[in-house]
Amino acid sequence: MAGLPPDAAPEAGERPASAPLDERVLAAGTTLRFALLVLLLSAAGASMVPRTVWHVLASSAMADKEAACRLAAGIDPGVSFSASYVQYTRNASALEECTARYSQDFTGVSLAVGAVALAAAVAVYWLLPVWRTRRSRVVPLDAMDVHGALRPLLDELTAVAGLTRPPRFVVDPAAQTAGAVAFGRRRRPTVCLDVGLVVTSDPHRDRFRAVVLHELAHLRNGDIGVTYATIALWRVFLVLILLPWAATGLDVLLFAGTPDGRSLFAPFNTHSLVLGGLIVMAVYLTRAGILRNREIYADLMAARWGASREPWEVPAAQRSGVWPRLFARFAELWHTHPSWALRRTSLSDPKALFALEALPLFLTGLSADILVWHLGSLPYGALPAKAVLVAGLVVGIGGVALWRAVLYALLTGRPTPSGLLVGLWLGSGTVVGELTGPRAAGNRWLPAHPEALLILVAALVLVMTWTVQHAEWCIRAWRGRSLGPAMLVGLAVPSLALASLLYWWYAQGEVLTDGWPYTTAGLLGSYGLPGLPPAHIGPLLETVAVVGVLPGTDASAESLWWAGVLLWALPLLAGATRPPLRRPTWLAEAWPETVAALPPPPSGPGRHLAAGLAGGLVCWAGLAMALAHMHTPDPSAVRMTGPFQLVHLMWPVLVICGAMALTAAVVAAATDSAWLLAGLVAAGVTALLGAGAAYVLMRTDGCLGPLNTMTDTCRWWPNQVAWPLVRTELAYALALGTPVAGLSAFAGRSARVLWRRAGRSGQHPTARPTTERPLRQVWQRGARLAAVAVAVAGFGATALTVQTSGSTARSSRPPELMLDQSTQAPSASMARVQGQAWAAVGGLDRINALSAAERAYTTAFVAGADSASDAEFVEAMGKLRTACEGLARATKRAGAYFTVPDATGQQVWSRLLTRYRTLATACRNLAARPGSATAQAAGTAHQDAVDSADAMLYWLAETGAIRPKAETP
Repeated sequence: MAGLPPDAAPEAGERPASAPLDERVLAAGTTLRFALLVLLLSAAGASMVPRTVWHVLASSAMADKEAACRLAAGIDPGVSFSASYVQYTRNASALEECTARYSQDFTGVSLAVGAVALAAAVAVYWLLPVWRTRRSRVVPLDAMDVHGALRPLLDELTAVAGLTRPPRFVVDPAAQTAGAVAFGRRRRPTVCLDVGLVVTSDPHRDRFRAVVLHELAHLRNGDIGVTYATIALWRVFLVLILLPWAATGLDVLLFAGTPDGRSLFAPFNTHSLVLGGLIVMAVYLTRAGILRNREIYADLMAARWGASREPWEVPAAQRSGVWPRLFARFAELWHTHPSWALRRTSLSDPKALFALEALPLFLTGLSADILVWHLGSLPYGALPAKAVLVAGLVVGIGGVALWRAVLYALLTGRPTPSGLLVGLWLGSGTVVGELTGPRAAGNRWLPAHPEALLILVAALVLVMTWTVQHAEWCIRAWRGRSLGPAMLVGLAVPSLALASLLYWWYAQGEVLTDGWPYTTAGLLGSYGLPGLPPAHIGPLLETVAVVGVLPGTDASAESLWWAGVLLWALPLLAGATRPPLRRPTWLAEAWPETVAALPPPPSGPGRHLAAGLAGGLVCWAGLAMALAHMHTPDPSAVRMTGPFQLVHLMWPVLVICGAMALTAAVVAAATDSAWLLAGLVAAGVTALLGAGAAYVLMRTDGCLGPLNTMTDTCRWWPNQVAWPLVRTELAYALALGTPVAGLSAFAGRSARVLWRRAGRSGQHPTARPTTERPLRQVWQRGARLAAVAVAVAGFGATALTVQTSGSTARSSRPPELMLDQSTQAPSASMARVQGQAWAAVGGLDRINALSAAERAYTTAFVAGADSASDAEFVEAMGKLRTACEGLARATKRAGAYFTVPDATGQQVWSRLLTRYRTLATACRNLAARPGSATAQAAGTAHQDAVDSADAMLYWLAETGAIRPKAETP
């Protein structure tokens, strides 16, 4: 770690005044950012190595056949996966069998390469200090300090730093500057002093102390081990993993395979290469930002130990003009050391360590999204762990920054920051990662509906705003020795809440980027409830179709649906306790000089509970009205239909969510501080009352109302039949209602702000301030308005897409088709390629097998007809029975093969299979009961089967799937 400037004026200076606020009052969050980088590099390596190994060792012919299996299954690489989902579900078992036949497994080689890379990273970590020492040809300190004057001073400074393991001091005789650097491993650190610093240590003792204390502060903070471990991992990843992977990607994109194949998969391969470039940018910029902050931390710790301010007094270079200043700011992003002006200012006011910076937040969202892509090979059972990991890192990094910013704002009397901007920057990084990588777009340049990604942005804005308001309440109310426990709980709750939404997004919500896939008939089929909706339930069923793909569909504990409850349960419990009116212990230790007390937290949750009670009464009324509407016009005619059962399950969810949204919006509009927490608390109380009302009304309706013939509904205690229903409704209401209530609270708050501004706009012009706003404030306000406009437009487009596709897909399709088939048919070239693949990976083989079985049957049939004796006839019948079984096996094997991607071809194929099954049956009848009637039936079936096989071959040749047979002259 580089030290202080070597060019400062060597004059004695006074010791600086201590910083007004201890920067260590809260965790810095840099360790979490380092952890994100390490996980990103590890996951990327685990994902890139198998692809590189496979590309180098795999057989191209087998690889083409494996790719042809997907084409034969009807999967079009040029469209979204949802558009091919029906074909995939029809051919899932055949696709698994086909890919298993042609797959090439190099897991052992990949593990060996990964082990070599890991061993190389460990070796680089251990050898970096040795290499750095030999490169500079350093000498021990005793060789330069011949009089022994520096050793006691260095021992004193080591004791001041409180280091239990003293570092090894060496001198670089080639460095004429007056600086120093700390490097090495955690258990064996080294501090290298420049020879210029050593020779001037006697006349400029204050400077020497400051430089050494700064480097010792790096050791005390544990910067050296983490930094060098990251450097070792990054260098090995860059050389042994990223560069071979990039070369492989360029080869696949530009050279490997046929031009048609490269063009077909160009979007996916391009996205993958772009993602590799984003890894380089994200890792480098994030690491540089972390090291800049750690330099300021070391400066402050050295000053706290008594270092002089003089080494930081370096005159700043003056740059005139806008472009030079912009270039200087851009170049500083890539530096590992902050400017001297910032370091000097931070000695008296460490606001830079408590500030919210857009770039680190953006890079956090980007890195987390790239991490998700490289964790895609994990099994589905690891989905909850992946969601918790990603959410914990994102909320942990952004939340720690918010807690520090809120603390600094409260202690300095400044306005508290907004979680809106933090959520927008985190969400922007996530969206950029989704759009530039292949995760959302797949094998397309852009996803069909990128506006669906605003759901992730909205979720991050919600949890970050919650974090801000909860942090402000906790900082005002906490009276312990450290804010750490309060911050840990305050970050665990939004992390789990975000993880629940990410679990839904990874498992189901991502299909929204492909468009709205579900239809009304498809929704019924997915629930196993075929039937047509009654006229008065039709509009409600379309709404249910929308809700059916939103959070809450999974009521299992591993889906974390219950985590959203903590967003209003924790503030409710915290607000019920009143902290003692005394100065916080943590504040006395973090800021000993001040005697000021923080303003008390807001009042208890009494008003919010009253608002929740009012919302619960509204929910009761809505539930009763909805139940009455369902029983119109004739309950006995509609109660047992599938759509009625589905709506009967979902209508309480819709009413409860609506009541929660209304309550949260009203409370947020009427609350001054912590409006989001207040709205969520009131909405949570409404949800509890609404869930109880729904249970009572449904059980009453099942025992006394029109549903009393359904015995399972007349069970007041949740038994094995009723409990899954209650749990599903509760999961829907809480998992879906909580984020809906949070977004409604934003709407209520926006209405309040607009109302106040409208009221101020009606004042007399002389009452307005005459000063002009700074350009920066105007730009920030414009950026916020633009972000809100984009979010509103995106959600509006998503809602319009859902409504349009849902209303155009009533019951015109069979209920077993889950997905909307409104997508265009594949192009002629794609249809030809799919037909060729269908024939190549087994279609033609199965046709030939059927023909071979048919010829065996013909031979046995002719032998039976030409038999001259009973013995010959018996022998021929035995061969006929064997031929019949061969026909049955060949037909069964052909029936288990892929359906033909083309609709016309599938009709020909289905007719062929039907006629061969008929031939097998006729053959068995003939073998069991020889006679003229069975022989005639078998002959007819035989001719039909032969004609169908010829028709199938003719269709394949006509469409270009196979080459037609050369005609004999």
